[in-house]
Amino acid sequence: MVPTLSLEAQTRDSTGAINCEEVFREIDSLKTVIDSLGRKVDMINKYIDKPNTFDSLLTVIQNESDTSIIPDDQRSRRKQLDVLLEYISQRPGQLFFNGQANSIIQNNLVTKDKFSTGVGSINFFASSSFGNNAIIFVDLEAIGGNGPDEFAETISSLNGDAGSTQSTDGLDRITVNEAWAEFLLLDDIFTIAVGKIDLTNYFDNNDVANDENAQFISGMFINNASFSVPSNSPGIRIRTTLLKRFYVQVAFSKAENTGRRIFNDIYKAVGFGFKMFPFSDFEAHLHVFGYAQPLVEDRYGFGLSIDQTIAKLFKVFGRIGNNENMLADWFGIKSSFSAGVQFEENIFGESTLIGLAYGSVKPADVFLKNEKSTELYLKQSINNWISVSAHLQHIWDTGGANGKYTLIGLRVNFSY
Repeated sequence: MVPTLSLEAQTRDSTGAINCEEVFREIDSLKTVIDSLGRKVDMINKYIDKPNTFDSLLTVIQNESDTSIIPDDQRSRRKQLDVLLEYISQRPGQLFFNGQANSIIQNNLVTKDKFSTGVGSINFFASSSFGNNAIIFVDLEAIGGNGPDEFAETISSLNGDAGSTQSTDGLDRITVNEAWAEFLLLDDIFTIAVGKIDLTNYFDNNDVANDENAQFISGMFINNASFSVPSNSPGIRIRTTLLKRFYVQVAFSKAENTGRRIFNDIYKAVGFGFKMFPFSDFEAHLHVFGYAQPLVEDRYGFGLSIDQTIAKLFKVFGRIGNNENMLADWFGIKSSFSAGVQFEENIFGESTLIGLAYGSVKPADVFLKNEKSTELYLKQSINNWISVSAHLQHIWDTGGANGKYTLIGLRVNFSY
């Protein structure tokens, strides 16, 4: 009699072999499917891995041209615009929108001349890239309110964001603040911007005091008060770099915002700058520029702007400017200077800025006093889109006379 145990063992072995063969067949089938998918993925990658011709534009914007090795050349004082331009450079032919809105309330504390003002502004940015190394940009702006300067006759302005675009018949209007195209030529040696341009975006740059939407609101600390620059108008700006550290640029624009006789009354500006101690805790920028005003027989002036970081947390800045006598008489300002400091820290994961500045403007009229101003602000970011800032401003010898004002203000900024 055959042992039952042996028969049972033989039955289990046969069943196991059959199961193993089925598993192996399934593995082979699965391997065939995986190989087929792998070949399809390889075919897709041949197209995905092709170099994007617009990546070169992104590289130029981010690393090798205007914004990394050499001093920051803000296309607009609105810093979030740079991020947008980097983004759209990878998506040619697509139109992108972003912008920001401001609301500023200011109250004069001097009891004998008490007043309060409100200003609201909104900007819509439209931008796109066309072809290799080409960007277009349009800034549409609407402003309501003229700010404290309706009550205080200042030389340098108490609110750089004010200036109503409302027409005399009471209708709110949208203005074209900027509209230009920018091209990178000759292996990115030259950068050319042409259209309706804002020369203060290219000259008189400053990392600490250059943006009425995010920093100081006093006009004296937004741009050089003695910079006799025309309003945004048709023009061209050409810039080149030297040794990937220095830049030289020149700009020509209409002295008035008009397309008539386009080659007459040309305002001229030239400047250079460089970055010191790049990528360190003590990085600094220097900008020097000169200009000639055709409406005053090409009389000239100059300006200098510098800012420096100290141990990453502190930034200091300074500006000076001076006009030739005949230009000063026409413009009303002979010279100006300003200086200040900014401290930045993160609170609850969001940025907190504290800024303090002092400045003085010398009128062309020798019988007038120097207008002097100081501002302290505290700005707290709520999130990536919203920030709130409180401002304390004091200005004396207003308009070259004996007037003085002390204002407290609140600004809310929305970026989208």
